[in-house]
Amino acid sequence: MNELVIYPKKGKMILYGIGCFIFVAIGAILFLVGLIDNGSDRLKFILIGGVVFVFFGLCMVYWVKTMAKRKPAIIINHEGITDQSTYIAAGLIRWEEIEDIDFIQFGGQTYLGIFTKDPDLIVNRSSSVKRMLNRMNKGILPSQVNIPVKILDCSVEELIDRINKEWENQMSQNEPSTI
Repeated sequence: MNELVIYPKKGKMILYGIGCFIFVAIGAILFLVGLIDNGSDRLKFILIGGVVFVFFGLCMVYWVKTMAKRKPAIIINHEGITDQSTYIAAGLIRWEEIEDIDFIQFGGQTYLGIFTKDPDLIVNRSSSVKRMLNRMNKGILPSQVNIPVKILDCSVEELIDRINKEWENQMSQNEPSTI
């Protein structure tokens, strides 16, 4: 079976970029107001503006890199599911590492939740910053991998169908033969 390559929706990516730009501008304005203001709220403006500017500035750098490279969000093939959908993407999760797959609702969004047999698999193979973010993510949602469905440029039905076919195919190949 050929692999299914799913890219992020361009429209969603453009909206995220615009959102990042707006928040970077707001952070810069708050920071500058703090520098100019002589009132008691000066430090608050500088601190909040700086944090907003840096956080969304980093998000914008990630967005620009993602738009420039235009890499797939998900690849589903005989090896497993390769997640490249977010900054803390899990990479390749092999079929034999997967315990369960389900849709999870959180914050008004639907996520494709992948539960691994080893609950620390994704955290353990992440780099330092991503490890910290994956730990935070793990504390929020029960699954180890969470892929936002609304950014994927495919139907939910196509996604479910392909995952089920590949997973069933791999599970049938790994069943012990009876004599």
